[in-house]
Amino acid sequence: MIGPRRWPAHPAPIPGEALSSWLHRIAACYGIDLTLLGDDIGFTLGRSAADDIDMVPPSGMIDVLTERTGVTVDRMRQMSVDGGVPWLLDTLEPVPDCFETYARQLSVLRPPGTQNTRDVPRWRPWLLSPHLPTRACPECVAASPSPHPYLLLWAIPIVSSCPVHGCWLEDPLTARGYFGMWELEPPTSRPAPEHILTLDQRTHDAFTIGQVELPRRNVHAGIWFRLLRTIIDELSCPISGSRKVVTDLIRQVWAQAGYRTRDGQAFWYPYEQQPEPVQRHTMEAAATAVMLLENGSITGLGNDSDLFRPVPDSVISDGTPPPQPPTRAPFLPIGERLSLREAFTAAVEDARVNPAGARTLFNFAAYKHNDADQIHDVVNAFIELAIPLDFHRTTPNR
Repeated sequence: MIGPRRWPAHPAPIPGEALSSWLHRIAACYGIDLTLLGDDIGFTLGRSAADDIDMVPPSGMIDVLTERTGVTVDRMRQMSVDGGVPWLLDTLEPVPDCFETYARQLSVLRPPGTQNTRDVPRWRPWLLSPHLPTRACPECVAASPSPHPYLLLWAIPIVSSCPVHGCWLEDPLTARGYFGMWELEPPTSRPAPEHILTLDQRTHDAFTIGQVELPRRNVHAGIWFRLLRTIIDELSCPISGSRKVVTDLIRQVWAQAGYRTRDGQAFWYPYEQQPEPVQRHTMEAAATAVMLLENGSITGLGNDSDLFRPVPDSVISDGTPPPQPPTRAPFLPIGERLSLREAFTAAVEDARVNPAGARTLFNFAAYKHNDADQIHDVVNAFIELAIPLDFHRTTPNR
């Protein structure tokens, strides 16, 4: 039986690994399963243990695991979906108007405000139910010893491929995190198209470093997840009643992706409720839309489409020195003070070009705001004020 305190030997979590996968590998070191491991640390881990742990670890479990392993709380939080709040999703508990706030706040392909309002009860972005999908990269699995690590990102239908190995994710046809059938008969990996790999690489970057590089500028991870969900919604909504310029654009994207418009769906369902094949085709269409925007083949009609437009050619200088900006005194004359409005305007202007100023302003605006909705309001305010959120970084792996 494992001792009551520090585990003398255990594998370290690999970058991006799901919490249940890491615990499964620890249990294998001692020749036990997750149920017995849970008994040892004081938690009941039943049949749905993997989904429960990877979605929201039981209260207190991470503290116990930190004491036993020395792995930090921040690192372990990032091994579950709960660690993605408020960037991947606003909150794990569905709230009213969440769909409109998350998927309709931005606009890329369609003009803003042109889609019918949708009330989607109990909706959460990217997640349908407590049960997470079963997909994995066959090359990653083949390159690791048994028991094979399982990445959290594989369990969320926000990526379709492995950018590391350039192949599609596949279903191992067993319980998530177990690869017995692949060990008996390894699958043949299928190369994924370049535009799919590019899209998924950006999502990987959002998960791992907290920002994504787009043609015009880097964007914060929270913006990227919402941009991607916005494009998916714009491609999925019915086109009846839309202007011809809109319908032509949506049809062009789907045709370029190789599928019927909206993948032939007769009724509208949010992406999270679509069958797995429709989800896969919709994500391919989203990757196609981004590719066409960036190579200039289409022009988005939304306010945020500029993020995907190619950077304009730089003008070659004729050698004339640029005019020098006026020198600003570092301090106001004695007896003069900025008004509150002037001070706020100056702080916003500085935050738009100065990451340190943006970080200071964000911390000030979010001071004593611990609720996810309040933090989301601050993020919304930064978006409206055109202040980049690139200063944010997720906690680095330790």
